[in-house]
Parts: sequence; C-alpha cells; structure tokens
Amino acid sequence: MLSHLSYPAKTVFYFSLYMFVLSLTLLIVPGLLAPLLGYTAESEIWIRVIGMFLLFLAFDYCASALAGMYRFFYLTVYTRASIIVFMTTFVLLGMLKPIFIALSLIDLGGAVWTFTALRAAKRRHNKHPVHSV
Repeated sequence: MLSHLSYPAKTVFYFSLYMFVLSLTLLIVPGLLAPLLGYTAESEIWIRVIGMFLLFLAFDYCASALAGMYRFFYLTVYTRASIIVFMTTFVLLGMLKPIFIALSLIDLGGAVWTFTALRAAKRRHNKHPVHSV
C-alpha cells in the first residue's frame, strides 16, 4: 500500500498515524493523559474537543500523503516546527506545564524529518530531471 509513496509522503503519512493514535486517545480516554498535562476532570470536554480537531487534522495529513500533495508537505514543515515556539511561549507565560515543550519536540522532529525528505527528493529531482519532448 505504501510502496508507491515518495519518501516525503511517507513521513507525513507516518506522522498522521501518530496523530490518529493521539487524537483517539484524547477522544476515548481523555483521563489517561489529563493528569500528565495538568488537566482536571472538569476540563475533560476540552480534551475531547482537541482530540476531535486533531482527528480531523490526521485525516488531512493521511489524505495528502496518499495523494502526494507536496505543497501540503511543505506547509506541515512550517506549522509543525512552529508548535515549539507557541508551547514555549505559553509555558513561559505560565499558561501550560513544561511537559508541553517536551511533547512539542515530537512535532519538531516530524517537521525536520519531512523537511529532510523534501530536500533529498528535490536534490534527486534536480540530478535527474524529466525532459519532455
């Protein structure tokens, strides 16, 4: 199923799997991660709402990977890499626990992985351009 995907597409596809697991965990068993993240039972609905939006985003990542949407891949690099900036800011302002900085490293790692794959694909393409007649 995945053998036809480019390396950049695979990075986005595998990241979507992480997003599916996290979103379903937040939706189905929000109490599992709530204490780690500093949330209480009263905020459980908001954890589920975040899980819902993350699930929708996971579908977007998966579909774009399967369709080979390179523009979307580049967009995810910028958005995933920026998450650590936002989380660090929120932690410094006292709005979130420091664990969010550590968790945002997953997003940063995924962004770097996709960026590296995109750069390698571009180098391969430039070495072997397709000529039209």
